[in-house]
Amino acid sequence: MHYTIRSLLIFFLSFIPLVQVHADSDEKPIELGFYLGATNPFPGSDTARVLNSSLGIGMFGRVQWPFTLYTEVGGGFSSYLSGTERRLTTVPVYGALGYKLPYELPVSIFLKAGGGAAYVVARPANTARWDPLAVLGTEFSFVAGKKVRIGLRMDYHRIFETIGTDIPTEAKRFYLSPYDRDYRLPNPNNYKLRDGEFFYFSLMLTFLL
Repeated sequence: MHYTIRSLLIFFLSFIPLVQVHADSDEKPIELGFYLGATNPFPGSDTARVLNSSLGIGMFGRVQWPFTLYTEVGGGFSSYLSGTERRLTTVPVYGALGYKLPYELPVSIFLKAGGGAAYVVARPANTARWDPLAVLGTEFSFVAGKKVRIGLRMDYHRIFETIGTDIPTEAKRFYLSPYDRDYRLPNPNNYKLRDGEFFYFSLMLTFLL
């Protein structure tokens, strides 16, 4: 876990030089902020049948380039429990392109799509690894004053466990062990790789630098 937190800090600190370069120019201001809210296994997915809802938190930065697109990078943290011994911790790190709808409305509407990787820790399987990540999102926000943006954001994350991952060797054959608590292992047919799907509904606050 300490390694994961260090990785996130390095990731966001590497964004500081970009902030300085952008601030010294005459372009649109850069945004740095955070989000906090509910994170749920996506309704109807295999993930929703196993894990419960939780609380998600994250940070992100966004830059508007001379054209209509925005570039956003960010990361977050969530820990999911269940009615059994299962537990899942995810640390998604992503980059995305955002598009602001060109309508004169009291609120700004953003559409986002991107990808990255998620550090996933699963219990009781005791696995910890980076898996590919796909991200879709939308945002409804407004600028309060000149330096703060407040809003709601909804994000969909799909973590691809099925890409580049193989079933553990011990799950490929029939065996019984009193030391293994994963019920899937005695029967290889029960051990299947599944992509994780999660839905975030969060309050967000950013600062325009």
